[in-house]
Amino acid sequence: MTRKTEIALRVVTAVVGGYALAAGTAAALSLALPAVQDRAEAVLTATMAALLPCVLTVVMVFAAASARRALAWTAGLTAAVWAAVLLLKSMTGTGV
Repeated sequence: MTRKTEIALRVVTAVVGGYALAAGTAAALSLALPAVQDRAEAVLTATMAALLPCVLTVVMVFAAASARRALAWTAGLTAAVWAAVLLLKSMTGTGV
């Protein structure tokens, strides 16, 4: 893989993967937090907390040894978060 291709893959992984991970984190926390907070506060807290995985994804993507490894880690974490969303959605009976 050429240097330009590797950088392009890292940028796409950081942008798309970071967004998908942040959206999944916000959805999962929005479903889990109403047990301890009002629904509106839970959504606001979840949205603010979802910025952290987005930033950490960008850092991780550019710190990884290879672009393919960064893509694999990002895809795996994103799949795990969205699986948690589906599980919470079925447990709470609410939609996202």
